[in-house]
Amino acid sequence: MDNSSKLAVFFDLDDTLYDHLVPFREAVCEVLAPDEGSLDYAELFYTVRHHSDLLWPKYLSGELELEETRVLRLELAFAEYGIALSREQAERVQAAYIGRQYTIEMIDGVEEQIRRFLALGHKVGVITNGPKEHQTNKLRGLGIDKLIPAEMIFISDAVGLAKPDPAIFRHVNEATGTTPDNSLYVGDTWDNDVVGALSAGWKVCWYNPRGRQPRTEHVPSYVFADYEEFSRLPLI
Repeated sequence: MDNSSKLAVFFDLDDTLYDHLVPFREAVCEVLAPDEGSLDYAELFYTVRHHSDLLWPKYLSGELELEETRVLRLELAFAEYGIALSREQAERVQAAYIGRQYTIEMIDGVEEQIRRFLALGHKVGVITNGPKEHQTNKLRGLGIDKLIPAEMIFISDAVGLAKPDPAIFRHVNEATGTTPDNSLYVGDTWDNDVVGALSAGWKVCWYNPRGRQPRTEHVPSYVFADYEEFSRLPLI
């Protein structure tokens, strides 16, 4: 394979390299002890992430502190399900949730795909929104830091740019000497990952394990439900 055919493959972190739902479900069960079957954790967590994305620009602008952003997204999401969390409950859920995020495991098949791209000589990296220390600790917990060099890991708070702003993808191209037409982004979130990367001229693999519907008219390059399916995509 000549250099012109080399890809730059960048992965999202949360819900793409590991399942964000696992520590969330455990935290809610520990703090609130809901009746079994009373909550659809996947839909509830999807709503939490939606509110997180809506609030994140206010955090970036300094209008909200980080902890307030995290707690408020829980209060807003639970309220949509008719559950009024007290501030103390929301803080306890958040603390339990954060505490579990450093003992996470990669989704089945992720490590094999990262190693496959590296073995073939492609550049591999991570682009993720979030606080630098928090995201770095998760990457270390997963062992990603042993697979991907630090200069290929881009965290929004460290860069000063955040998805879905296409500027973060352009920054990554400039920093890594790559080009949009040879860059591929793998992520699960429609607005941040699919729309953001496509707007920067990148190809996009949408990780969609729960069969969600597109939110806009954008068309991802590929869609996959698990990493076995991802391994069969004609990417290279």
